[in-house]
Amino acid sequence: MGRKLSKEYILQSDFSEIVRRAYDKGINDGTITVEKLIEDIKLDLLKLKVE
Repeated sequence: MGRKLSKEYILQSDFSEIVRRAYDKGINDGTITVEKLIEDIKLDLLKLKVE
């Protein structure tokens, strides 16, 4: 009941969410470039590292 999720599991979940958002953005935004997607992913990963 009071199970705590491991930090590794939480990081994997956060990483999956970052990739999912990037994929959705790439599919739905016809004007976005690969370079911009990579830049956004890098920023999201840096935020994840800091938290």
